[in-house]
Amino acid sequence: MTSAPQRDESGSQSPSEAVVEALADAKGVDPLELDPLYDVIDPDALDALFDGAAADGRRQGRVEFRTDGYRVEVTSTGRVHLTSLDALEASD
Repeated sequence: MTSAPQRDESGSQSPSEAVVEALADAKGVDPLELDPLYDVIDPDALDALFDGAAADGRRQGRVEFRTDGYRVEVTSTGRVHLTSLDALEASD
């Protein structure tokens, strides 16, 4: 399963908040029921990496990590994509 982009286009939502929201939506749970994001990635560093990136268009890149049964990809455009690890294993 791959989710659609989950980031608030207004830029009011940080990348770490978008990741938590996307994971909670995908799993059908309250965000507070998820394992803490900081167990797998530093949320402040993730936010700082892409701070203002979409607005000025100069920074490009992406960060990928795995958590809660998903591969998470966060891009400099503010998009968050989730891919089920089960789906990844099935395609190998």
